[in-house]
Amino acid sequence: MHPGELLSIGEFAALTRLTVKALRHYDEQGLLTPVRVDPFSSYRYYAPDQVRRATLIGTMRRMDAPLAVVREVLDLADGPEQAAEAFSAWWAAQERHHEQRRDIGRYLTRYLRSQGAAMDIRTRAVPERTLAVMSRELYQPELEPFIMEAFSTLFDHAVAHPGLRDLDTTVEQPTYVIYHGSVTPDSSALVEACVVVGPDARPAEGISIRLEPAHEEAYTSLTRDQVAFPDILDAYDAVATWVMAHGAARDDLRPREVYVDDVMRAGAEDLVCDVAFPFMPR
Repeated sequence: MHPGELLSIGEFAALTRLTVKALRHYDEQGLLTPVRVDPFSSYRYYAPDQVRRATLIGTMRRMDAPLAVVREVLDLADGPEQAAEAFSAWWAAQERHHEQRRDIGRYLTRYLRSQGAAMDIRTRAVPERTLAVMSRELYQPELEPFIMEAFSTLFDHAVAHPGLRDLDTTVEQPTYVIYHGSVTPDSSALVEACVVVGPDARPAEGISIRLEPAHEEAYTSLTRDQVAFPDILDAYDAVATWVMAHGAARDDLRPREVYVDDVMRAGAEDLVCDVAFPFMPR
């Protein structure tokens, strides 16, 4: 082949291990445009220096990289280090996702075999409390960032208003995450981040104030390690099963995670959270 000589689409497909159909698709997507299209025959021709780009596209698609990610890496291809960093960031996120899927798979296997972890279920009377609340309709990828942002905002509000509440999370002044439905990648639900505050609390931008009635709760306590998803699902299952056997769930108060210590500062075996269901005893 002479320098500058073009390759037919068949030759190019053989060199890049891509099908002609795939090459046409990548052309339609603007990822790999032939350097020349014959105006009469519509035959496509490629330059030899496009082989590297085509091979990169094909390999990334074999690992299910979305076209948007492929495009981002290709746009940085003139800077190899930047392109490698963009790909590495996407792949690290995929590995975290795959690890979580493996964990969910193990949970589902236990669930199907009715082998959930044994939980100590207790009950308590919760007094009427004033809550400062931030809420949002969320899908699963948005959940953790929202919770971190919401609690940061709520505690900043407490700092700005001395006497509103203590600045530590304790049994007497816990923080809640209340779920109004199952949050998944394709199903959203309302999630509330709440802190217990004094009765004189007033709403602020993005923060509402709600009086929650006194109620009975069934709950189980978890260590910092047990709070990790999806292990925490065992706790939800155990408390829900206990409530069905001993009473009825309240339809006006939703299940919640009640944090009684700072998760970030706690040790692995420290009790940090109760999974709690408000219920009506039989």
